[in-house]
Amino acid sequence: MHTTMTSLLAADAPIVMTPTTPHLRIEAVTKRFGTFTALDNISLTINEGEFVCFLGPSGCGKTTLLRTIAGLARQTAGTLIQRDKDISTLPTQARDFGIVFQSYALFPNLTVFNNVAYGLRNRRVERSRIQARVSELLALVNLTGSDNKYPAALSGGQQQRVALARALATEPGLLLLDEPLSALDARVRGHLRSQIKALQARLGVTTIMVTHDQEEALTMADRIVVMNHGVIEQVGTPAEIYHQPASAFVASFIGSMNFLEVTAQGDNQALLGTTPCACLSHTLKVGQAAQLAIRPEAVALSRQAGALNGEVIGIEFLGPFQRVTLRLTDVDQTLIADVPSRDSTDLSLYQGQVLGIHLPAEAARLYPAGSSQQ
Repeated sequence: MHTTMTSLLAADAPIVMTPTTPHLRIEAVTKRFGTFTALDNISLTINEGEFVCFLGPSGCGKTTLLRTIAGLARQTAGTLIQRDKDISTLPTQARDFGIVFQSYALFPNLTVFNNVAYGLRNRRVERSRIQARVSELLALVNLTGSDNKYPAALSGGQQQRVALARALATEPGLLLLDEPLSALDARVRGHLRSQIKALQARLGVTTIMVTHDQEEALTMADRIVVMNHGVIEQVGTPAEIYHQPASAFVASFIGSMNFLEVTAQGDNQALLGTTPCACLSHTLKVGQAAQLAIRPEAVALSRQAGALNGEVIGIEFLGPFQRVTLRLTDVDQTLIADVPSRDSTDLSLYQGQVLGIHLPAEAARLYPAGSSQQ
C-alpha cells in the first residue's frame, strides 16, 4: 500500500485503506448531447491509490467521462459514488478532487507561490501552514526557488509541474489529469510522465488520467480503461491490454498488429487461404470469416521454406529492431515482422527473397471479420 503525505490541513488521523478499497464507483453512467450518446451505460470501479488511464481515440468519450466525474458535465443517467458518498448531483466545488488541464490554466498575473497557494487561501488556511505546504509541494515537483517567478518565465514542463502542485495543494482524494502532457515536446513529455508516476506512487493519491497516447498509458497506468464510441472495450493492466486484447479494436489501437483475413476452423484453428494456422481458442463458427491478429514481434522468420511463406518487399531500420514487410506467396496479403537489430545485421540481403514464416499459436488471436475497423 502506498504511504500518504502528512496532512497539513486535517487534524484527524488518516483513514487506513487497502489497495482494493473502492475510491470511486461509476454505476451505469450515460451522457447524451441531444440525440448523440457520448457515454453509454458506463460502469467502473477505481480503487484507492490506483493510477488509472482512460485511453481511446478522439471522440471515444474519455474526456466526457472525466468531466462527469468532476461535475463539469452532468450525467443524463447513472450514479457516482466517492468513498461511499453519492456525488452524482454535487456541484464541482463540493467534490473532492484536484485537476490538471492540458493548457496548464495557471493564473498569469500570480507568482508560482500564489498559484499553488490559491486553493489553500480560498479555504482560509493559516498563513504559516500555507507557507509550509507550498514549500513542500514545490520541493516535490523540483521547483524549489521558483516561488516568485511568474508563469511566463517558466518552460512548458515547469508550468505543468506548477499546475500539478496546485492541484495537490488541498490534498484531494482524487487527482484528475486531462491530457496533461500533450502540449509538451517528446523529450519533456517522457521526463515529466516518469516524474508524475513517481510522485503519484509516493503520495498514494488515487489518479485518473485521460490520454490518447498509448505509450503514456502503458508506462504510467496500474490499469487502463480502453474506450471506443462511448463504451468501455476493456479494462486491464498494461500487460493484459497489450498481450490479451479483448476485442479487435483494442488489438488494433494498442501497439502494432497484423490482421490476416482467415476462415475460422474449429476451436483453435483457422485457414489462411488453404494453409492451416493454429491460434488461441475461439468461439467463432466453422467457416465464419475472421481476422487472425498477431504482433509483429511474435512473427518468426526462417531461411527455410515452411507451410507459410512470404516474399520480402520492404525493410525498415527502427533502431532496436528492423521491420520486415512480406507479401504472402499463397494469398494476396501482407505481413510485418519485427526482428531485433542485433540478430539481423545482414537482413537487407534478403530483399526480394522468399522466407518461411511461423505464427506461434499462443500469440495468434481470432476475431470476427471487420471488427478491427470500429
